[in-house]
Amino acid sequence: MSNPLYYIKTKNSLRKKEKLHTIKQCIVDKIQRDIDISKLRDNQHIDNELILFVAYCIEELVKPKYTIDKKEFAIEILNTIFSSILTEIEINQIRSQLDFAHENNLIKKVEFKNKARMAFVYWFKKKFL
Repeated sequence: MSNPLYYIKTKNSLRKKEKLHTIKQCIVDKIQRDIDISKLRDNQHIDNELILFVAYCIEELVKPKYTIDKKEFAIEILNTIFSSILTEIEINQIRSQLDFAHENNLIKKVEFKNKARMAFVYWFKKKFL
């Protein structure tokens, strides 16, 4: 273990903040590792597919018991991705894109059968390849 305090667990609201920070870092790391973000922001406009991707990730990872505003959480994540320099125009674009996606049921959780299939493929590759 690299952290000498691994045996001390957080509780209550601190636990919630820790979970949300972990989720945020997970999403930011995936986007920064797998996607060239330099081409996803142009002329005070953020790519709509990036906004939807962040919304999918939030929908999948944030449990209802966390009781957070997912739209503001998405803005916070995108702000982190673009080094805290989003303009008011971009923030309004993100809000309107997320409103549109929710009104048209475009943001859904991944089905259990797809998760199970991917877990099996991952296990199979790890075990036999």
